[in-house]
Amino acid sequence: MENKSILVIGAGAVGSAFLESSAGLFKKVGIFDGDIVTKSNLITQPFYNECDFSNPISKVAFAVKKLNSLNSVTEYTGYERYFTEKDFETMKEYDLVADFTDNVNSRKVINEGCVKEGKAAVFASLNEKEALLYFYNNSACFNCLLRNSIGHVKEGCESILSAPEKDLVSFLKENIMEFASNKITGGRIVLFNLANKRVLSSSLKQDTECEVCVKHTAKKVEDGFLQVCSSGIKFSYGKRLDLEKLRGMLSGSRLYEEYLIFSQSNKSLLVSLDGDFLFTGYTKEEAGKLITVLVSQDSK
Repeated sequence: MENKSILVIGAGAVGSAFLESSAGLFKKVGIFDGDIVTKSNLITQPFYNECDFSNPISKVAFAVKKLNSLNSVTEYTGYERYFTEKDFETMKEYDLVADFTDNVNSRKVINEGCVKEGKAAVFASLNEKEALLYFYNNSACFNCLLRNSIGHVKEGCESILSAPEKDLVSFLKENIMEFASNKITGGRIVLFNLANKRVLSSSLKQDTECEVCVKHTAKKVEDGFLQVCSSGIKFSYGKRLDLEKLRGMLSGSRLYEEYLIFSQSNKSLLVSLDGDFLFTGYTKEEAGKLITVLVSQDSK
């Protein structure tokens, strides 16, 4: 794998475990995530145990620093934002995409980008019973799987209550490495039973009604990437923001480097300079209204 590159999207429990376990195995690794590290992350994400919580730090910044300390072979590039359509161009820099995100809307966007740019990809899902890996390489795409799913892929990689066990991490690493070396073909589904450790696999045929890889009619998520996931509610504005102006609109908010932090009662909001929002404790309707106010004022 010394000449291979991989774009890892999502540095949560499973994504961070994969990054640590595969340190030094790829020539180049890109890491996408718009979240900061919080103390609650440590329950399922021991990768971040050494984090200093005196000042906020993004998962990406922490991961790049830690992984660089583990090996000097791999080139790590961090993208401190959520992946959207504007990042399809970034995919061109990598041989393989690994999706460890935690919501189906993100996975749809990543899938659309992989089909459009012709990039091989692995989509990882997890529920209380099993882990699923789906491999795409000019084959049936993730949307084909979603259209015919019976529930396996509707959650992402945050549907867990504890840190991934060694057996699961080994399963992920070994299969992804085999895919990267062309030992696993596209259109392949691999299931890992978390209880009895059995591995099952099957193939998926292209869905003739698929909007992405057959009809090519997929469009942006209608609500503008407003996503409800385990971390809260995420929104990607798609362009840089004037955080100083937004700070004046949110009484009690504070700036820290490239982030705006706002807390009120049991609700909190994190906004990045690149236009990524993370709401905690808000309903989707409340988040939508606040986004409308903040974005409309920023555009003036």
